Amino acid sequence: MQRLILTAAAAPNFAVTTSSSRVALRRRAIIDRQLSDYPAAAAAGNITSSTSTSSTTNTGRQRPIYVAATRQHVGKTSVSLALVSHFTKRFGVANVGYMKAVGQQCLRVWEEPPPASSSLSSLKEEGHYVVVDRDVKLIRDHFQLHHLQYADMSPILIPQGYTKSYLDGQIDHDQQVADIRRAYLNIVKATTANKTELDIGGSSINKGMSITICEGTGHAGVGSVVGTGNARVAEELGADVVLVANGGLGRAFDELQLNRALFIQFGVNIAGVIINKVHPDKYDQTRKYLTKAIQQFWTGPNGEPPPPILGVVPDRPYLGCPALADIESTFGSTLLSGTNHRYRHYDVGSNLQGRSIGMNMVTTDLAAFLRTMQRQPETGRTLFICHVTRDDVILGFLSEYRRRVRREIPFQSALIICTGCDDGHMNNKIELCSEVCEMIMDSGPAGPPVLVAAGYSPAEAAKQIRTMTPKFNANDERRVSRATEHYEPYIDFDLLLERTSSMMTGRRGRAV
Repeated sequence: MQRLILTAAAAPNFAVTTSSSRVALRRRAIIDRQLSDYPAAAAAGNITSSTSTSSTTNTGRQRPIYVAATRQHVGKTSVSLALVSHFTKRFGVANVGYMKAVGQQCLRVWEEPPPASSSLSSLKEEGHYVVVDRDVKLIRDHFQLHHLQYADMSPILIPQGYTKSYLDGQIDHDQQVADIRRAYLNIVKATTANKTELDIGGSSINKGMSITICEGTGHAGVGSVVGTGNARVAEELGADVVLVANGGLGRAFDELQLNRALFIQFGVNIAGVIINKVHPDKYDQTRKYLTKAIQQFWTGPNGEPPPPILGVVPDRPYLGCPALADIESTFGSTLLSGTNHRYRHYDVGSNLQGRSIGMNMVTTDLAAFLRTMQRQPETGRTLFICHVTRDDVILGFLSEYRRRVRREIPFQSALIICTGCDDGHMNNKIELCSEVCEMIMDSGPAGPPVLVAAGYSPAEAAKQIRTMTPKFNANDERRVSRATEHYEPYIDFDLLLERTSSMMTGRRGRAV
């Protein structure tokens, strides 16, 4: 196995091994046979019979699209949002499925029982709580994918201790695979059960096909230690992969090459590549030279065309700006006031001189601090950070808020109060004065946002905020909508469908 990976990374014209191709085809045949048990899907023309002796595929079944990435935090969820958004508008909400086969960050949600008309209604007669990946709740709630069950959208979760249990033999590998396959088949069944959907104006938007998006976790190998790595799951589902990488040239292609090798090992087809967070000034350069690199090193030995670049998405700093909800999560705290502004975003990046744009660690006296606040424009939005011993700064912050309210001037700044010391230790005797705390809380949900970062010094808190990677939240509609609107125009959806349609090629025996 090690020699195979090294060869894939080193040889420009490396082709998938025959055994890997046969395994991938056998798994696709198994999926197809199981899909053929669903009359609604078969009637819709979405099922490919694997019992045919013909070597060609002449149906229009859309293969599942697996969104993978070269590493963590490169934009899988953003791309998934754009894909689901486009396809729900193109094919209708009821014809689009989504799943995150293996999840890590999870939360508890209420699962309503399937409607009486659903073929799954006999399985669960009552509503109940289920634990799912947080991205599943985001996608399902935002796009109203109520025809899908939460449990099917998030079949496997890997909480703390899961890996040890798996290696100790307490978790059955075959059962994991069966759970993923069953969940996928249920999603296919749900998305092919109703092939007619009308838009608000009453005109048909259904194109006679359904599609399922499967979002991966981290890079291609994440989950391998428990037998559910991304490449392994994509193979099991018979999916085609969209590989997402961050912008750049050398590093971006190196990471693409490394991850491609693992998908090749499992006989998984790469439908295309999306390059994310590209500096606008280098947009054309990035597309041009990454296209050249892929064409030069990923073309098959017999001239098989390499996968195309499906999209190059320019960076948009706003999407990386943390909301107060992200900061709450980082410090394990909740806002004492201003909870109505939990999804207000702050630009905490640096300018060309290295100075923070929207974050200010207060080290001056009260008079200087007040002058700084009063010079802020009406649209000014600063995240101030101070130590818990600075009662004067805290009261000055509240005073400036009230002054602006009286004068009907907008106030959008927030305050982080730190209890830690510069040496990294927390002095348990230093805490927010109860009288001051009461004054803060009296401001109420509509007041100025104030949060306590227990155990962090101001410098440590500033570093944590500046280096954090904000994640999408189902309640942060503004960020989710902005991301979707930003990504959609830069992705070639027609080419993606062409690359993942069963009608594209006669037989799928090579991963390029």
